[in-house]
Parts: sequence; C-alpha cells; structure tokens
Amino acid sequence: MRAPLRVERGLVVVALLALSGATSLLQDATSVLNEVDKTLGASGLKSVRYSGTGFAYAFGQNNRPDIPYPKFYAKYSRSIDFEKGVSREETTRTQFENPPRGGGGQPLYTEAAGAAVAGENSNWGGGAVALTPQGFVRAAMAGKPTMTTMRVGGRPLTVISFTARNQYKVNGYVNAQHVVEKVETWVANPTLGDTLIETTFADYRDFGGVKFPMRIVQKQGGYSVLELNVSDVQPNAAVTLQAPAAAAPQAARAEAEKFADGVWYLRGTPDPNSQLVEFKDFSVIVESSVTEGRALANIAEAKRLLPNKPVRYHVNSHHHSDHSAGVRAFVAEGSTIITHDMNKKFYDDVVLKSPHALAPDTLSRSPKAARFIYVKDKGKYVITDGDRTMEIYHVDNGHAANLLMSYLPKEKLLLITDIFNDFGMPRPNDPPAGIVSPYYAALGERIKELKLDVQWLAPSHGTKVLPAARLNTLLQGTVQAPPVRPVVESR
Repeated sequence: MRAPLRVERGLVVVALLALSGATSLLQDATSVLNEVDKTLGASGLKSVRYSGTGFAYAFGQNNRPDIPYPKFYAKYSRSIDFEKGVSREETTRTQFENPPRGGGGQPLYTEAAGAAVAGENSNWGGGAVALTPQGFVRAAMAGKPTMTTMRVGGRPLTVISFTARNQYKVNGYVNAQHVVEKVETWVANPTLGDTLIETTFADYRDFGGVKFPMRIVQKQGGYSVLELNVSDVQPNAAVTLQAPAAAAPQAARAEAEKFADGVWYLRGTPDPNSQLVEFKDFSVIVESSVTEGRALANIAEAKRLLPNKPVRYHVNSHHHSDHSAGVRAFVAEGSTIITHDMNKKFYDDVVLKSPHALAPDTLSRSPKAARFIYVKDKGKYVITDGDRTMEIYHVDNGHAANLLMSYLPKEKLLLITDIFNDFGMPRPNDPPAGIVSPYYAALGERIKELKLDVQWLAPSHGTKVLPAARLNTLLQGTVQAPPVRPVVESR
C-alpha cells in the first residue's frame, strides 16, 4: 500500500522541480530584459524619430524567384510613439537598377514617396513597434518571456522569446553588451506561407542615455527589404501619431463583364483582375490575384456562369506576390497550373511545401496533389477544343523573366499583365512624354515577333478590355534607356 504513496510523492517532487525550473527561466529572462532595458533606455523612452538613407527593396517583386528583390535608393524616416504603440514610416525611393529588373513600379522616372502607419489594429508585419530594439524590450517585459542560449558565429547570445497578440512568436537576440542584435518573427503570407521577418541592429550609439542602432537591415522571405544607415536620432521627440482604426474586413468579389461569347473579364477587389475563357467541356481562368479570397471569388464566379464546366486550367502569369497568391487555391480546386518552367523549384519547394499554420488556407485544410504544365523560355502552349484556341506564350522582358501572356486568335484578344497596365488615369511615375517604358516596348516587340493580330488587350492591372490602339499610342515615342541614377548620399 505504500508503493503508490512513494510514486505520488515522487510525482509531486518532479512537478515541484519542473515548476521551480520554469520560474527560474522566467526570472532569468526578466533579469536579462532588465539589463537590456537599462542599456537601451527603453522604459524611459516615450518616443523616437530617426532617419537616414540606404536602400529599399520591393518585396515579392524580383525579376525571377531565386534572386533578391528589386533595389532602390531610399530616403527613410520613422516616428514611433511607444506609449501608444504606433509607428509611421516614410520612404522616398528613386531608381537604382539600370536597366530596371523586376516590379515595384519600375522604372521610376521621378521620386516615389510612400508612408505606412502601424498600430495594434494593423496587420502583424515588419512595421510593428515590437520589432524595434526598445519596442521589443517593452513588449517582452509586458508578456511572458522565456530564455534560451545559443552560439552564433562563435559568440554566445541570449534569446528572449514571447508571443505577440496571442499568436506571433517573437525572438530577440541579446549579446554580452546587453543590446539587441536581432529580432525575428513570422507572418502569414498567401504565397510563401509562414514567412520569416528578421531585423538586425548594429553600431549602437548613445543619445542622452538612449542607445540606438545606426545600421538597420530587415529581411522578409530570405531577402532584404530595407538596408538603412541612420544619420539622425531624436529620443523623446514630439510626435503626433494617431493609431489607425481597425480595418473592416473587405470581402473579395469578382464580377464578370462579357467581352465575347465565352470570354469574360473578371473585375472586382482586390486588384489585379482576371479573365475567364469557356471551352466545350471546361473553363480556364487566367491570373491568380493577390489573395486567396480573390482567387476563390474568381472560381465561384466561373462556376456561376458555367456550372457544368470545371476550371480545368489556371494560367499563372508569373511568380510576383500579387499574381501568385491564388495558386494554392487553384491546386485545391483540382485545376492544372500553367506557368513558366523557371517557377518549378520555387512552387514545389516553397509555395506548396511551406507551412500555413498562421493562416490555414484551403489547400492546407484539404491537401491535394498539384498538377503543372511548364512553358519554357520563348515557348508556347496551346489549349484547344477544336473550336476555340488559347495560345500561351512566354514574353522576354525586364519586369519578370518568367512572364506568360495568353492570346485568343478568334477574338484577337491578348490577356496580359504588368508590362501593359491601364488604370484609366495618369500615375506619378508614368513615363514622360516621348519615352516608352522598356516593359511596354518588350511587349510590342514580342507581338511583332509572333505576328499576332492583336486588336484588344485585357490588362490584369486595369478595369476593362481596351483596344490595342492604346498600346500602339504608348509605343509611338522614342524608346530610351531608363533615367540616369540620381545622386543619393548613402554611407
């Protein structure tokens, strides 16, 4: 009768030891944070404004999926209200790459200025206040921090971890000098899945008791999105920031506009738009869109219009993040994906295999084997039912090396994206008079090379089908090289 009692006592001892160990780890993490707090001056820092120059990169817009994102000269400033948890980033980009390669609004003929405000109501991402050195310390101290140690490059580092917003794991790497060298977290992305965001901090300097890094580099999905050399830091600067209101969820929608018998332009939100083509026993949707929701809306609209014709094929024009987010939805639908041969490794190893635990999608909930048809450089693939034909061609261009366009000979309609856009209004970075965008010029050359009788264009970034005369007008100027790189100070 005593053996069970001894076992119970043993279990109690083990439980107490486990509790003691957990408490010790918590105390250790807290004590480390206290040291970092003293070093960085985090608790006493109500706000900060800092600025500098360097390089910004267009996330998910690389010329091909296995190289870094497009690079731009950047002037950057950021204001943070730590007490409100609000941040405002302002970035002015100018053209760096010559010739231009990739998306991000290239080529830039003038400065491109943008601002982003982030608060507790904003989507979790690289602009979160908790991903800055002082912001990390404050957020970790307010959470339930844990601690581990590791060696990186032969040096011991302490890793403090906590969970932000009850969902997102955040790790901060602290060195022997009690400063934060790196903060990392993961964010949901419809193309890349649970995507690593890592920000590194170096060259700390003292500003009236506040230590701040003079070198900041942020990466998303393995490639840089910001490389900043800080030149000015103003601790406790007067900042007036308003937390953004919680955005009401906007349901994705797709509305069909008939162009010809069996051909529809699928307008809706969010942009870009797609196209639907009917064949005898099936249908084809061109363009994946920027969210899974929009892809599902496109599929639903196709089923409404053609209830007995499955979406047998989906044409994925290229890998850019605003054109590949729906690929997984089409795999789940059972559609065969037609894309460029260059995408094979990226889609196999990243898009299809990366975990989607932060935001489970249709494919992760109901896994299905993917089917692909790959088009090679300057290649062609034809879909036909004996009556209607769709010709799918590769277009050699600077925007995306793997870009596909689709042509309907009977309707003389070209389905195209990115290297021809029409928003119905001028945009700040449209080419000046007399200059043709090299991306538009590449499209014109490819149409001539293939001897296609194009009378109509359906741009995915746009709102309607347009006469080909619109492209011809834009091609009347003199094709020139992109602008000379502007002089931007950067150290």
